[in-house]
Amino acid sequence: MANFRFTQVFTGTNDTATVAWGAGARSDALVLHFVPDVDHSYIEQQMSGGSTIRGDAGGHTRTRNNVTGSEVYKHMVIGGHSTMVRDDAYGRLAFHESLHNRFPALTNADLHGPNGGGGLATSPPGHTLTDRNRDMMRQGLASNVQQLL
Repeated sequence: MANFRFTQVFTGTNDTATVAWGAGARSDALVLHFVPDVDHSYIEQQMSGGSTIRGDAGGHTRTRNNVTGSEVYKHMVIGGHSTMVRDDAYGRLAFHESLHNRFPALTNADLHGPNGGGGLATSPPGHTLTDRNRDMMRQGLASNVQQLL
């Protein structure tokens, strides 16, 4: 589903996006880590000392020393119980964390609020890719943000 969202971002343009599973490379414009849950956070292992990651988060993004890392969780805590994230939510969560990744200077309030344009920028991510989401991702992918590998 993430590939579908990124394909939609570039519809009507000469640009394209390729989404693939892999180890990640310095040349990749965007790297997302998929981990079991917050307790197994790769970001926390590599960039410790940031704000506490909420147990009910579907993903998290952190920037440290000009490197930005983003991750999406397979399980999140809902009502005090570990719950597997539904398959249809992975693409939405991945796109949402990608917005955080490409705009590390934006606060949660900025991205999740009107400045993010609703849709996939809201928390939790909505189901619709809005024109503002699309414009932001186009702009964001055109910038250079060093990725946590």
